[in-house]
Amino acid sequence: MSSTQDESVVDDDVTPSQSQLVPESTVAISTIDVIGEPNNQKWTSTLILSIIIVVLSTSFVMGVNIGGPNLYNGFMVPWARGYPFPCQKEIGTAQWIARKWWNCVYNDTTVNSNGYYYLPEIPKDNLIGQRLQDSLHNILFVIGGFIGAYSGQFWYKCLSRRNAIFANMPFQIVASIFMIITLYIYNGYETNDPDKATLDKARKLKDVAISFFYISRFLFGFAAGMCCVVSTSYLNEISPRALRGTVGSCHQLAIVIGILLGQIIGLPWILGRHNTWNWGMAWVGLLPLIGSVLIWTLPESPRWLVQEQRQNEAAQSLRKLRQSNDIEAELIEIQNEETALTRKDLGIIKVFSSSEFRWPLITSLVLNAIQQLSGIDAVFFYSADMFSLAGLRDEKVLWGILATGIINLIATLIALKLIELLGRRPLIIWPLAIIIVIMIGLTIFIVLNAKNPEEKKEALAIVSIVFILIFIVLFAIGLGPIPYVYSNEVFPVEARAAGLSLAMFINWFCKFLIATFFLPLQSAIEGYVFLLFCLFVALAFTLLFFKMPETKNKRLQEIQTFWK
Repeated sequence: MSSTQDESVVDDDVTPSQSQLVPESTVAISTIDVIGEPNNQKWTSTLILSIIIVVLSTSFVMGVNIGGPNLYNGFMVPWARGYPFPCQKEIGTAQWIARKWWNCVYNDTTVNSNGYYYLPEIPKDNLIGQRLQDSLHNILFVIGGFIGAYSGQFWYKCLSRRNAIFANMPFQIVASIFMIITLYIYNGYETNDPDKATLDKARKLKDVAISFFYISRFLFGFAAGMCCVVSTSYLNEISPRALRGTVGSCHQLAIVIGILLGQIIGLPWILGRHNTWNWGMAWVGLLPLIGSVLIWTLPESPRWLVQEQRQNEAAQSLRKLRQSNDIEAELIEIQNEETALTRKDLGIIKVFSSSEFRWPLITSLVLNAIQQLSGIDAVFFYSADMFSLAGLRDEKVLWGILATGIINLIATLIALKLIELLGRRPLIIWPLAIIIVIMIGLTIFIVLNAKNPEEKKEALAIVSIVFILIFIVLFAIGLGPIPYVYSNEVFPVEARAAGLSLAMFINWFCKFLIATFFLPLQSAIEGYVFLLFCLFVALAFTLLFFKMPETKNKRLQEIQTFWK
């Protein structure tokens, strides 16, 4: 076999020599020591292009759907309640936008004679129920997510890795179309104070439009949950071992970029207005539309091909990804790691009940649960409410939201380097310890803010925002990317589909809990809600400190010895 390691691409049509084929499954693990460690552990143009196409078509779309609604809630909530006109906004940033962009004049009965400028006040005994209804679109997104995550094991098993990613894209395209048409069949674009007849006319197709809206959010969620399984699996399987953490983190990086861009697009100067929020939520469907064509230019996962006993195709795929003929050592390593291929794929019940997979499963579940129960989605779904609670007003809330996205992106970029430099375990354990302190401090400052006079509120609000931004940094360098990477690293092949689906199911179930109960809890106990997050983080820290192994640059057999 040629020893050249240049970057020239080998013609896929060339028949590999016998030495380039994957050896029989009887090859011993020690064979790697004879041939040598895989030495093509570097970036290539094919690897980079594969990552970009996959994450922009799936993970990035997920990020936009997490970050965007936060800025559109001020429009979507009254619209869904049955008040679609520009000036019908609750006090806060949305009302500031209505004054600035729609010339709405509040507290003036001469221009507000019918009283439709204001949403009816919610009775205290119905506050929690109304808050649940207001967050229904986020709840449906998350319900779709954990159904998509649970179903990921079936897409993962029944289709090739690349085909499973392609199957993800039609859900997003249909969701985008549904989102666009919602505001065209139920809207109120008149700037004047509407009379009852005008309001009744606007509401004529209200139920149909809201149904499309909710279906769209569910489909976007389903695709997001599914991509957490199929996209992360593909990224893990095409990456060389030395880059596995960084490549796996690209899923989280794309989510973070999507969150930030969703926040930018949602600013009122772009699409964050009464009559454009549907496009702000739907434009991202262009990416899976393009991706559904480009996906066929990418190589299939060589690991999946080895599992399917398609050795020649696996060798061709690996040569294309590494852009080198010198792939024999890596092929042998893949073959040895996939020796469980002759065993039947295990289902969720078997993996859940087997002592062999107990600690890989428990640590994966805890990591994915605390990723959500740390409170991060409360920040990205409801940071407008959080910043208002902390004391920010009007356009300052918008800049506070944008700051969360920028800080999150910077910290995630840093994490791409740290995840291979420091490993997985330190980036989970020590940030968790600091987050406990941050949550306690955040509670104290928000409670103090509520008890102080108006002129002192803004200073305390700034301190609270700083605490939130520090929390985002700590989350982004560990809890953001590592649960996706870790869950792909600790399971053997026969348990990987079931284990990953369980981990992603728990991730989305906890996201569902946050989306459902954060607003009602915030209404009931205000700033003390962060003490609940603090409790969850403390419990996760305790378990992971004792039971989470380091997986950086380790083979599966080395990882498993930690629990023995």
